[in-house]
Amino acid sequence: MGWGTGWDCEIRVRRYGEQPGDDDGPIDVVTVGDRYIGTYPAGAVAWPGAFGPDGLVAFIERDEMDVRSVVVKRLRGR
Repeated sequence: MGWGTGWDCEIRVRRYGEQPGDDDGPIDVVTVGDRYIGTYPAGAVAWPGAFGPDGLVAFIERDEMDVRSVVVKRLRGR
């Protein structure tokens, strides 16, 4: 289970999955004022490692040799 925030101060909470030990469940999105926005199904979106300015997000990815690298992407619509 984990949590994070986005550009518009929305709060994202990742729930546990359906199986014991599964930490990659659905992601709920709520506002600071406790208004429910919606839920991403498990596996539908990647969990960003960090948010940056101008729609940038950073992800930690692993390659076929299990080497980690930071990948920065720009989200559309920002």
